[in-house]
Amino acid sequence: MSVEFALDVTALLLSVAAAACAWRSCRWLAWQDGRSDAERLRWQAPLVSLLVPARNEERNIEACLRGLVAQSHARCEIIVLDDSSSDATARIAERVLAQDGASRGAATPPRAGAAPLAASTQPQRAIPARLIAGRPLEPGWGGKCFACHQLAAQAQGEWLLFLDADTRLAPDGVARALAATLGAGVDLASFLPRYIGEAWPNRLVVPWLYFFLTALVPLPEVTRLRHPRLAVANGQAILVRRAAYLQIGGHAAIRDHIVEDVSLAIAAKRGGLGIALLDGHRWLRCEMYEDARSLAAGFAKSFHSAARRYPLQWAALLTLLALVGFRPWLRLVLAASTTERVLALLSIVLVGATYAGLLVRFRQRLAALLVGPLALWSLLAIALAGGVAGLLGRELAWRGRPVGGRAPS
Repeated sequence: MSVEFALDVTALLLSVAAAACAWRSCRWLAWQDGRSDAERLRWQAPLVSLLVPARNEERNIEACLRGLVAQSHARCEIIVLDDSSSDATARIAERVLAQDGASRGAATPPRAGAAPLAASTQPQRAIPARLIAGRPLEPGWGGKCFACHQLAAQAQGEWLLFLDADTRLAPDGVARALAATLGAGVDLASFLPRYIGEAWPNRLVVPWLYFFLTALVPLPEVTRLRHPRLAVANGQAILVRRAAYLQIGGHAAIRDHIVEDVSLAIAAKRGGLGIALLDGHRWLRCEMYEDARSLAAGFAKSFHSAARRYPLQWAALLTLLALVGFRPWLRLVLAASTTERVLALLSIVLVGATYAGLLVRFRQRLAALLVGPLALWSLLAIALAGGVAGLLGRELAWRGRPVGGRAPS
């Protein structure tokens, strides 16, 4: 058996494994969705702090806050941190909160021990909200970690819901997130959104995240097994019990981490806490990037940090994606025998069918399937370039701040 043939067979087996993993992860997501403990919230409505770090988010902040002030959950507070923005983020946030009767000082959060009314009888009122100015970034901190740390220090809620400014919540989003987390029986949950946006990166490239997070990660085992490295989270929406957050040291424990969502999940598992990545695409939307440059910078930043902190995992991910997403196309053209070309074609069909199923499952445009290989190859190139830059100690820029350039702690 030649090396080339062995690699062809390996690629096919990995494609089968990825398809099986995606199917199993999606079945588990659907099962967890059915276990959401919504009835419990009618009688026990804990205070949830909605925490939004925002740096140069004038394009997104209004849509994000419009969703937050319209929440139906009985007990919420909203805190937005302007992280030294150089654009109109703070002005827009203050205007939106004022327009909805929830500006600074307009209301105070309900007392932690107050007995809530049932959701159906809760009177309509403005959600307490405020905008705070973030402190200048301190040495040794990553920008988002420092912003989230400050937000958590201001929050009063029993649960903390960290939301990126490019997310949009449906009116029942907080209630559904809390119900799903209680149903899963975990202390920290993050959620898969529905990716939206007219810019081509959002329509054609970003949907590959569903493949990465369901076909390459066994989501049931993330919750069932205790090993801390079998951890994953989506930082666009993380809901964590306040007591659990404090128990693991919060964002201060991972202060210099750039991929802070996964690092927080690892810290939670090391602390003996339960975590889960759950489905939120029916009530959570996210518009990640406005153009190709911001997409490349965003993914490069993540892979830059991943390669420096977890080089073996980064190399394994690149190898896996190259074997199932790039090599079969190359072999379809260059393979010497019909058998090898058939193996390559089977791998392509399996990966394509898996990706198509995920696009339908999460309500994405099927046009993404037509350019799926090109989009995946682009992500591979970004992952390689960003990771190599990280391993070489080169700095990247993200939102006007340097990323990397020194060994991670």
